[in-house]
Amino acid sequence: MATKSSKPRKTTSSKQTGQPGSTVTPIGPAGNLRETQSRVATQADQRVHDPRNQAEVRIEEEVRIRAYELFEQRGRQQGFHDEDWAQAEAEVLAKYRRDKSA
Repeated sequence: MATKSSKPRKTTSSKQTGQPGSTVTPIGPAGNLRETQSRVATQADQRVHDPRNQAEVRIEEEVRIRAYELFEQRGRQQGFHDEDWAQAEAEVLAKYRRDKSA
C-alpha cells in the first residue's frame, strides 16, 4: 500500500512559475452575452421576415443543400467544400436568372 507524502505536490500553475496568465480579454459581464444573443436573434428574425431578404435566405438555403448534394456525389471526400459551394452557388444563381428572365 502506498503511503502519502507530507510534502506538497509540485504543479505547473502559472501562479507558481511566475508565467503570465491568460492573455484573453473578456468582452464584458455575463449580462452582455444575453443581450448580444437576444439582439442577434432579433436581427435574424427581421432578416427572415423582411420580404426583400426572404429570397436571399431561400437562395442561400438552396445553395447549402446543393453543395451538400455535390459533397455526397463525390463520395463524401473532405477538402472540396469551397469548390462545392462555388459550383452550387453558380447553379442556383443561374437557375434564378433563367426564371427571372422567362
